[in-house]
Amino acid sequence: MIKDYLYTQITSSLESLACNNDITLVNAEDLSENVPDTALINTRAVIMNKQFDINVDYTYRLAHELSHILYGDKDAQAVYQFSEYGKRGEELQAHRNAIRMLMSIEMPSNPLTFMSYYRVPTWLENDVIRTYNELKIAE
Repeated sequence: MIKDYLYTQITSSLESLACNNDITLVNAEDLSENVPDTALINTRAVIMNKQFDINVDYTYRLAHELSHILYGDKDAQAVYQFSEYGKRGEELQAHRNAIRMLMSIEMPSNPLTFMSYYRVPTWLENDVIRTYNELKIAE
């Protein structure tokens, strides 16, 4: 299936991005389903909870957590935990950066396809559309 192949390629691109930027990526499979993914800024590590019971896709969450380390304010906070409802400050910025990061890896056919593919929270629709349009113009 093409989606499976593409998904694997996108995830691999994010993993390579982490490696190339000296970010340790831990895929934890033994955490409780209510423990969110975590970005540890000072140690440059991301812990992804494979059991995390949330509607948002793993790859989107990974891009979000990497965004905290790559583009976030290093002095704002030392630890971030994923929240699909984080609408302010560093959380909102990480959501926006994750959208841009994923679209830069693989441009979607349209914004709604992107949202469905990664199960992006609906409140981010305007950010997805804006980023899609900006990247389309830049092509």
